[in-house]
Amino acid sequence: MIKIYTYISKQFLKPLIFIAFAFGFIVMISEFFREMSMYMELKTPFYLIIEYLFLSLPWWMIDVFAVSVLLALLFSLGELAKRNEITALKASGVNLWRIICLFMILGLGIGIFDFCMREFVIPHTVVQAEYVRKVKIKKKQMDDISNEHKNIIVTLPNNSRMSIGYLNIKENYMRDIIIDEYNDKYYLTKNIVVGEGVYTNGGWLLKHGVTRTFDDKNNWNEQYFESKIFGFTVKPRDLIVKDTRYEQMNLKTFKEYIQKKQMLGQNTLKEQIKYHSRFANVFAHIIVMMIGIPFALGLGNKFGKIISFTFALIFSFIYWCIQAVCMSLGENQIVNVWLAAWLPNILFGVVGIYLMSKIKK
Repeated sequence: MIKIYTYISKQFLKPLIFIAFAFGFIVMISEFFREMSMYMELKTPFYLIIEYLFLSLPWWMIDVFAVSVLLALLFSLGELAKRNEITALKASGVNLWRIICLFMILGLGIGIFDFCMREFVIPHTVVQAEYVRKVKIKKKQMDDISNEHKNIIVTLPNNSRMSIGYLNIKENYMRDIIIDEYNDKYYLTKNIVVGEGVYTNGGWLLKHGVTRTFDDKNNWNEQYFESKIFGFTVKPRDLIVKDTRYEQMNLKTFKEYIQKKQMLGQNTLKEQIKYHSRFANVFAHIIVMMIGIPFALGLGNKFGKIISFTFALIFSFIYWCIQAVCMSLGENQIVNVWLAAWLPNILFGVVGIYLMSKIKK
């Protein structure tokens, strides 16, 4: 049985590798011609173009990897069915569900490979590709956080919020500061207005301010101060978040990026959905197997490859449409972020289970 498993696995993995690289090179060629005018205008050396394209290749391959898996499944399993090898296995007493379980295991393995690529390889190659494009080709500096910023809002612990009129990162300085504290019913309990603040010794020193406290009867009193240490230890640079493509970050960096945006009071629903999608992608390849196997077993005819390719395109189009709809539902808070990331898998998983139940042993 091990020899049979090995043989079937090779029949699947060979076209998978070929198709994945084929899709990657198709995108690469498309990208090359799309940017042709820029390369000619900047008189870009050919080796820099190749360097950029090959650094981007892993991301392009992984981005459409599910389609590659589906096509490889349809081609390999369909070919086995066409040559009556599946019939021979069944006639030899091999339960078809053992072959199906093999593909399920392969799907899980591919999902783990996909996850590892997105976690350990893609962030580095995408960052390097971006560096080649901006610095080596366009002769620009990599985008960095500028020193001066205005009108910043920061969410603080314990129902507090701070607004900063002006921030200078290089000089560790801010001015026109307002800090509001609220109770559990979101009534204002304390208001601190400060002229300026300086980051020093791991904390913020506030200068020239007034503290106003409010009671339940809307009575208030105020107290002026020349300087005081504020229990807020975030560095000036961390008060600004730089927009970053999600494929440039591993899970740890991605989570810190989301937390930083939340601290600054920014909407992170889209990022949270993308974060959960990293885990959903692991199981998406199993869903692909569940959808593809019933069709592949029925494609044992001379038009199998044409039908396989057509089916893969239709399936991918529907899946991406549902992903886009779920993303929109999550961003508009119609469903929670977890469900927005996992709903395509759930829907197609139900369809896959139904199709698998129709397979004859």
